[in-house]
Amino acid sequence: MDNVEHPVSYLSRKLRDCECNYSTVEKEALALVTAVRAFSPYFGSASITVFTDHSPLRYIEVMRNHNAKLMRWSLEMQQYFLDVQHRPGKLNLLPDLLSIPSSA
Repeated sequence: MDNVEHPVSYLSRKLRDCECNYSTVEKEALALVTAVRAFSPYFGSASITVFTDHSPLRYIEVMRNHNAKLMRWSLEMQQYFLDVQHRPGKLNLLPDLLSIPSSA
């Protein structure tokens, strides 16, 4: 193994009109929920490490008590063994590059 991370799949979608009004943490949590829903058939019982440059996402369990939407999503995510880890944006280059809107 070369210890280099390689993407195995990509997933994207546009925000719905109502989702454009979500707070930043809600948008980040929505991205996580969307990805987990799409890729969960491949998880099995394995622990999944999620790298995010949005550090508050690591504390979704704490924030859920203040937001019903985050509570629902947090409860849904509890069925998986997710290890959400912060990775600064400067070290998280590929996802940042992919999230930049194209000018076309």
